[in-house]
Amino acid sequence: MSERNQVDNTLMRVYLDTIQNILGSQGLNSVLNYGGLEKYINNLPPDNDELEIPREDLRKLHQSLIDLFGEKGARGILLRIGRGMTFTFLEKRPAVVKSMKLAIKLLPEVRQMRLSLERFAEESDRRIPSLKGIPHIELREEKDYFLFIDEDSYTSEGIVSENPSCHVYVGNLETSLEWITGHAHKVEEIQCKARGDPADVFRIWKKRSTD
Repeated sequence: MSERNQVDNTLMRVYLDTIQNILGSQGLNSVLNYGGLEKYINNLPPDNDELEIPREDLRKLHQSLIDLFGEKGARGILLRIGRGMTFTFLEKRPAVVKSMKLAIKLLPEVRQMRLSLERFAEESDRRIPSLKGIPHIELREEKDYFLFIDEDSYTSEGIVSENPSCHVYVGNLETSLEWITGHAHKVEEIQCKARGDPADVFRIWKKRSTD
């Protein structure tokens, strides 16, 4: 199988671990059974960066959560999963993330945000290669916000909805930015392929969130 159709082991392992932390072991098993992913029951992928997990498995896992809990019910769960996954990845590389935070702590907050988003895009391209074989994320900076554009995200792949579906992604971005800056910043999905848009587009406000 081409590496374009695969994602890395650690990503899937962290996703499954996070679901279990939120829904419990029985909840995770129910999701896996529903999605035809029984091979992962009591059998997590190894904790390494090898691209060995079928991308379709990641998509099925995401789709199963939406199917089982409904769009409204799944939204909160998926946000929690996105936030939990990001915390786990940060905990797994304490030396790297600490050095990064120290290196940029004296920079203006908006610059910190941009560097964090650039690093997030690089990691996403590496862990979830595009089916097109080229980088699939673009970062644009406007006066009051950033636009984070993903043309090939599994979080909207195969989903048809009137509402944005990439809640895991929103949780990932919110948590990454809060960790690096020490402050919350609003992230909202303003376009989504699940609604027929050409890409998943997230608007990230430079102003600190007051929510």
